Amino acid sequence: MTRQEIHQRLLDLKQRKMRQSAFAWYRGTGEEFYRQWLKPVLRLKAPNVWLNGDLHLENFGTYRGDNRLTYFDIGDFDDACRGPAVIDLLRFLTSIILSAPELGIGRGDAVELAAHGLARYQAALRDGKPRWLERRTARGAIGDLLQDLERRSQADLLAKRTTVKGGRRQLRFDTGKAMRLEADEEKKVRAALKQFAKRRAHPEFFEVLDVAQRVAGLGALGRPRYVVLIKGNGGKDGQSLIDLKSQPGSPLVKALAKAGHRQPRFASEALRVVRVEYRLQAAAPAFLTELSIGHAAYTFRELQPDQDKLELVQLAGDADRREEAIGAMGDLVAWAQLRASGWRDSATIDELMNWAGRKSWERDSGRLLFMAKAAAKACAAEWKRFSNSEK
Repeated sequence: MTRQEIHQRLLDLKQRKMRQSAFAWYRGTGEEFYRQWLKPVLRLKAPNVWLNGDLHLENFGTYRGDNRLTYFDIGDFDDACRGPAVIDLLRFLTSIILSAPELGIGRGDAVELAAHGLARYQAALRDGKPRWLERRTARGAIGDLLQDLERRSQADLLAKRTTVKGGRRQLRFDTGKAMRLEADEEKKVRAALKQFAKRRAHPEFFEVLDVAQRVAGLGALGRPRYVVLIKGNGGKDGQSLIDLKSQPGSPLVKALAKAGHRQPRFASEALRVVRVEYRLQAAAPAFLTELSIGHAAYTFRELQPDQDKLELVQLAGDADRREEAIGAMGDLVAWAQLRASGWRDSATIDELMNWAGRKSWERDSGRLLFMAKAAAKACAAEWKRFSNSEK
């Protein structure tokens, strides 16, 4: 399949997914969101922090760190940059209000839930101590997710994503998770991995067995993204899967620069993502690094059996579990900002603690929630127009 054919199929898939709900539309239209709401939110005074850039409810999940422990944390840092803390907060709060139908609650309850998440964020920021969530400290829906992942294995992941034919393991194309590449494109990926392996202590670990276009996520659908089956430790179930994701640049970075918020320079867009993710998460994901394929920059990470996002359906039905999960997410946002405090001219811990402790916090947080409600209402209306456009 040619790159143009793959691109069109992925865009068609993205359009179908975005028609499913206002929340799905929201996930797939981050650039549009900031085009409309960046200027208003920048009127709220807040310290500069390192942002995730696309902070919504389904951008939290589990992963295995480079210390081989499993964590629950913020994920997907494609739009990571430096900017006022209220940017991530607005994106996060709007997602909570907009996801009310999926959570099985009314809009008023969703607003209260957003206020709870914001209150937990403030409390964690005032505390000034970056902590983390892992199996022994997590509760409720997050705790259950981490406990369930204990039963997963590398063999389970390989069984889902690969098949063995004639004694040779290869990627599966019957799950909707991968698409075949043209020979020339596959050859370029293999060559890039071969050069990458030469710089490693154990180059044989990265021997490529198979390559395909990976089909995952929503916002990035349409971009070149590869799943690569490598030799790993060898043996029956010792192979590993690698995710290579192209990083063409962030619309949020460009919009902030246009608004006068200059960004630190990085050698490549992929290095920007890798460096910020490394700083903001409690532990870096296994194999997190960057490489080039031709002139394009890619992030490189291991696909893991214990990697999973917390989906909205897991938060529906139980108010206490839902409140605990949203509160934990508020904690995680604060901890991430504290963890990267002072790095490359971001606000220090003292500055963040002082901001969260100001008498004006209640007034400013009220303005932020008001803006989130307006943004959610506007996004829902835009989704309705979009979903009805094909009828």
